[in-house]
Amino acid sequence: MSRARLSLDRVARRVGGPRVLALPLLRWLAVMAGFVWILLAPPDYAGRRPVRGAMLGFLLYSSALTFALWRWPGRMLRLSVVVLATDLAFALLLIRLTGGAPSIIFLALLLIAGLQSYYYGMVRGVAVAIAAAAAYVAVVWPTMTDAEWANTAVRLAVLLGTAVGVGVLGQVEERERLEVVALTTAARERERFVESVVETLRDGVVALDRAGAIVAFNRAMETQTGLAVRDVAGRPFFDVFPMYRREALRAPIEQLLRGETEGFTLEAVEHSRTGGGRGVQNLTGSLLRDHGAPAGAVLLVQDITERVAFERGARQSEKLAALGTMAAGLAHELNNPIGVISSRIEIMLLDVEAQPIHGQLAEDLRVLHRHAQRVARITQGLLSFSRHSSGLHGPVDLNHLVEETLLLVERPIATQGVTVTRRLAPDLPPLWGDGNTLQQVVLNLLTNARDAVDGRGEITVETSHAAGEPDAVRLLVRDTGPGIPPEALPRIFDPFFTTKAEGSGLGLAISYGIVRDHHGTVDVESRQGEGTTFILSFPVAGARAPVGGQA
Repeated sequence: MSRARLSLDRVARRVGGPRVLALPLLRWLAVMAGFVWILLAPPDYAGRRPVRGAMLGFLLYSSALTFALWRWPGRMLRLSVVVLATDLAFALLLIRLTGGAPSIIFLALLLIAGLQSYYYGMVRGVAVAIAAAAAYVAVVWPTMTDAEWANTAVRLAVLLGTAVGVGVLGQVEERERLEVVALTTAARERERFVESVVETLRDGVVALDRAGAIVAFNRAMETQTGLAVRDVAGRPFFDVFPMYRREALRAPIEQLLRGETEGFTLEAVEHSRTGGGRGVQNLTGSLLRDHGAPAGAVLLVQDITERVAFERGARQSEKLAALGTMAAGLAHELNNPIGVISSRIEIMLLDVEAQPIHGQLAEDLRVLHRHAQRVARITQGLLSFSRHSSGLHGPVDLNHLVEETLLLVERPIATQGVTVTRRLAPDLPPLWGDGNTLQQVVLNLLTNARDAVDGRGEITVETSHAAGEPDAVRLLVRDTGPGIPPEALPRIFDPFFTTKAEGSGLGLAISYGIVRDHHGTVDVESRQGEGTTFILSFPVAGARAPVGGQA
């Protein structure tokens, strides 16, 4: 049944729609009726042979007309007047051949007038009815008897009434059809508008059916996930995004799909991105209902990774500023007593060398001196951390800066079995800054990388134009060490936080402050067992207002 309906729909589309398809179908119904009349007519009917000839002609004419309508539907519809005249001629001929006034073929005139009124309006239908009535009277006049006058009058009244009645019905249907078309058009416009709104949202939108399969996936979600809608449509949501299988995320979504809740909101949800890396999202879910029953859900996915990173950076800057003030006061307070202690221990050690005493006492003095020196270094680190830039800024060649720093540390690093690889982009524009403090940053990153690989790996130093930022240069320092534990990664720039047994925890904090003073950014990528990459970006000279005075 469905196959026959599909075939009928294809034929209707071919000839111009179901309304046009009705015309050839009614025509062939008339052909069948004519041949039925021939089959049931009395064998001794005198006009049997002429009727057969006329019906054969009508059959051939209808076949040709049907083929032409299939082959050239638009052209044939424009020839409706010619077709009308031919149909009337055949109908009147058959009426004459089948008995004239008493002929049942008169019904063909009702069909013709009704179709004209239905398809082309009541005015044309009534005009065709009047013309057909006049022609009918002329054709049947020789066969009129006193008994037929009443029948003919009734037939003519029915003919005119058919044209008027069908015309009224046609007008009502046309008005209703136009209203349906208008409503359908308006609904489609609203649908397109809603679809446009959803597609232009900056937040991701995912619609799920009741079983949890994806039925809608907007452009923002494609951008966030790197997946096209054709790749996810119809697939279960948790199969496409396995990171949401965690209980904290899965439970609210499943409860929503079951209709146990009307909605939920989850803020600052950290997850693994589909293409790798970590992201942060706000997730809002709303229940969809159909006649009151749960029918699915809509998820609004807001990617706040950049915003969270910015907020963390702002908090880090505030933290550094507060700790810098405290560190400056603490360092000044410690400097004097530590200097006195170190000096007294050095004098005592000189005395020990001049007047040998118990060996354990000499060793204890050396331990005290070593730790006093360590405290002094921490104090100096505190001062460096709290100290503002000298204000002497100027153009800095990043490649030259890297080469100078490598001259200091490359040989000692190489003696530990570590390979240092440099990839320096030629024709790199200068940045604006303080070369001494920037060298401190590079030196600190190289030292940390050396400690991370611990004599069994490679350090790569790379400079380049920042991708997507024509007015910025980039410095990359990558090591093949064990990587930074995920729980430690958010704290590596915190003062006094360190994973080294002998570290002070100030190196990266100081470096971070220097980069921020130069209007730069610091990004860190680290995977355990695969190494760590520090990516620094700086604006080139002239890209923004210079920081501090000129050199």
